[in-house]
Amino acid sequence: MKKVFLLVLLLVPVTGWAQQITGITMSKGELLPGATVSAGGLGTQTDLNGRFTLVLKHTGKTTLTFRYLGYANKTLEVDVKGGLNNIGNIELAPAAGVLGEVIVSGATAGSQVKAISIKKNATGIMEVLAADAIGKLPDRNAAEAVQRIQAVSIERDGGEGRYVSVRGTPIQWSATLLNGNRLPSASLDYTDRRIQMDIFPSELIEYVQLSKALTPDIEGDAIGGSINFITKAAPQHRLLNINAAGGYNAQANKGSYNASLVYGDRLAKGKLGYIFSAVVWNRTAGTDRYNVNYDFSNPKTAQSYSITDLQLRDYLAGRRTTGLNGGIEYKFNDRHKIQAKGIYTEYQDVQMVRENYFYFNTGVSTITTRSAKYNTNLYSAELSGQSTLSGKLDLDWATSIDKSRFKFADPGYYPMAIFSQKTTYDGLAPDGKKYLAMDAPNGTGDKIDAVLPHLSANTTISPEAMTLSQVIMLRSTNWEANKRVGINMNYHPSEKLKIKFGGKLVHKDKLVESPLNIYMAGIAGKAPTLAQIGTEPYPYNGGFLSEINAPYKNVMIDQMPINQVKSLTTPNGIRKYNLFAVEVDSATNASGAAKYFTGKENVYAVYVMGEYKLSDKITIIGGIRNEYNKVTFNGNKVTTKAGSSRVEPLTQDNSYNAFLPMLHVKLNATANDIIRLAYTRTFARADFNNLNPATTQDDINRTISRGNADLKPTFASNFDLMAEHYFGGVGSVTFGAFYKRLTDLIYTNESSQDINGVIYRVSQPVNMQQAWLGGLEAGFSKRFTSLPGFWKGFGIDVNYTFTDSKVKIPRFVAGQKIEDASVIPKQAKHVFNASVMYEYGKFTARVAGNYKGKYLDVIRQAAGPDHYRWYAENFTVDFSSSWSVTPKVRLFAELNNLTNAPVRYYHGTYKRPEEASWFSIRGQIGASIKLF
Repeated sequence: MKKVFLLVLLLVPVTGWAQQITGITMSKGELLPGATVSAGGLGTQTDLNGRFTLVLKHTGKTTLTFRYLGYANKTLEVDVKGGLNNIGNIELAPAAGVLGEVIVSGATAGSQVKAISIKKNATGIMEVLAADAIGKLPDRNAAEAVQRIQAVSIERDGGEGRYVSVRGTPIQWSATLLNGNRLPSASLDYTDRRIQMDIFPSELIEYVQLSKALTPDIEGDAIGGSINFITKAAPQHRLLNINAAGGYNAQANKGSYNASLVYGDRLAKGKLGYIFSAVVWNRTAGTDRYNVNYDFSNPKTAQSYSITDLQLRDYLAGRRTTGLNGGIEYKFNDRHKIQAKGIYTEYQDVQMVRENYFYFNTGVSTITTRSAKYNTNLYSAELSGQSTLSGKLDLDWATSIDKSRFKFADPGYYPMAIFSQKTTYDGLAPDGKKYLAMDAPNGTGDKIDAVLPHLSANTTISPEAMTLSQVIMLRSTNWEANKRVGINMNYHPSEKLKIKFGGKLVHKDKLVESPLNIYMAGIAGKAPTLAQIGTEPYPYNGGFLSEINAPYKNVMIDQMPINQVKSLTTPNGIRKYNLFAVEVDSATNASGAAKYFTGKENVYAVYVMGEYKLSDKITIIGGIRNEYNKVTFNGNKVTTKAGSSRVEPLTQDNSYNAFLPMLHVKLNATANDIIRLAYTRTFARADFNNLNPATTQDDINRTISRGNADLKPTFASNFDLMAEHYFGGVGSVTFGAFYKRLTDLIYTNESSQDINGVIYRVSQPVNMQQAWLGGLEAGFSKRFTSLPGFWKGFGIDVNYTFTDSKVKIPRFVAGQKIEDASVIPKQAKHVFNASVMYEYGKFTARVAGNYKGKYLDVIRQAAGPDHYRWYAENFTVDFSSSWSVTPKVRLFAELNNLTNAPVRYYHGTYKRPEEASWFSIRGQIGASIKLF
């Protein structure tokens, strides 16, 4: 970092003053990003704020030409003086003809023009989504908004988008950025680096930029791609937008509401600008689900396919997403500007879960009732500035902080009550095991979507027979905080060459605590029954698993009132129901110590890159990014012996360097045809849970489980080719190929270790050998504005991505190491998006489909490939429409999951189910008002 500042000091005195022309392109108050500005054979493009800077080598009169898709070309004569020439706002007018009419009157064409213009003029391989396009889709969070982008797929929770994958790579291999900085991660279920994107309302987003091949000025921790969410900034004129909607979720049988407001203006003769936006989305999500577990660790091959238990789960979740975004900027003069941005979002998920479990091997059935309030929040604040130091040198700097935190709210933990009863099952095989028909020794058994408990005639599931057996209190705190400072310099030594260099310092803190307290019931036979505690009607919500003909009606009974579960964990409840503690976790006892860890990561990043225009058609962009990482993690070592245990603190330090060369070539073959080539080196840091050095040594069973703070990151050498053709109207066709050579993949290794003559079985994450991932992608977008009359309103947008990979998974059989060929986990081979739209005059409608193919979800290393867990293909269809009542008032309607597509996981083969969930249809209707 010091070298960067020294270089700046050396450059400033010798750069001299060149001639710079700057301004902003607009149309009817709307900024026009991606417009082309040229003069005398030299050219540049406007940025996301419609601003351009053109460097000239001469003074005097010159003619500027402005070009933008769908708008008439504009020429402007400027008398260029030495130094900086600010020509202010340049107003462009829509072109005469069909395309111009569509842009003026249409609801989505303008956003497509913005996205196409930005993508076409970008230096790297990039996809763009604009705010006004997001607003026309039935997508209420950031994950759902980006699922329409080429090569992007998402995973859902409760029917709503949550996680994003790019080009089929694992979720945590894609970076999610907010205004150029990687977002912090925090959730209950994961301690890795994946970002829970349903925390982020789509209404706060101005642009989404997906970089598939990075340039050196982008953070390098992104093998799949880098998704940058740019929040709304101060407008060029006063605006006030209001949205309000009400909806319904068919699975939950409950309503919802959504409201947002955006207000901004400029004061002090345009020097001071500000914006404020707020959003709230309150709804109830519902899920009906069944799970099937198999005895895959059974050493007898045939019995490894037997079913150990069947689980029936009913989820109701009262969800509320709120968000606030603010920005302010002040222009001291044409050369210097300072701005501040801040955002706060909160995702609250009140889960109410009722579960029926049937354990076939032990002859027991249980009912679990649980309820908790999940609370995940995120805040981010940034102060930045931009300065023109001379005609050739620009500087921008930023300092920021952010934090994401997960915790349980009210009562601060997750209470669960478990009731059980002895149960006799029919339909078992001669060996006493339960099977699917395809796996049963005698050929009799169940099949997919009809796995039944088959209770014997003398068994009835009832509140009188169900006895309280266990009460669990799950506590969890998971947060990540970042502090950053960065600087970038843009140097223009000539009309053909641009040099950019800078650096960033990031300090990260991570904390994870997940203790578990367990209480047992049954002192002196005094455990209460479910009937004695009390029940409430089972929430069928229109019928439990009605999609598969509701086969479980005879085993679904009334359960404990959901709002009384936490009363069992109070001191009064413990005394009343004769509960006694068998496990009370803390950071200092054996049962809980391994669940506590903290970590620090310091990243020192510097880069330099150049953009050289070799000719009118060829531009080369190349450079180097270097990220030095210093890692320290603190955990605990737990040693368990007969009758005793010991906890010792552990600290592990690690440092590594990521050297990332990058090269891009952009060939403008014609005015509408572009070919891009890129080589980039990127990486993915190890997940936090793998870096946790916690070690559990069990001297009784002779096993050791430990983390590994010495893990190297996974590196990728990426090769990309992209060909793009842009139609004269709104639309394009693209084709690309990509290949990633991967090293140091991380997996959980099983090995043996001799400790004082005793052999232990050790499980630990380590780095693997090489692997590869590659594929093809194609997209077609076209608005048929040249067709006559009614037909010119139609448009189509389709894209497809094919991805394949190969890695060898080691495992041990009878002490011998073997390697199984496999694809990389979480990598979907096929991803497909398609939408048909109609837009004419005041009316707009769109039907959109999203397909994600099957992928390997979980590797069960010891059991082998036949017992891997797979995600089944999923296809969802959404609908949206709107009617512009006036130029300022728009009515809209949105529907999600029209086909009620289930999410499925299976065991080795599709006919062997592990999990199936249904979410039904949800939708809303509302109004959008632009007052000014």
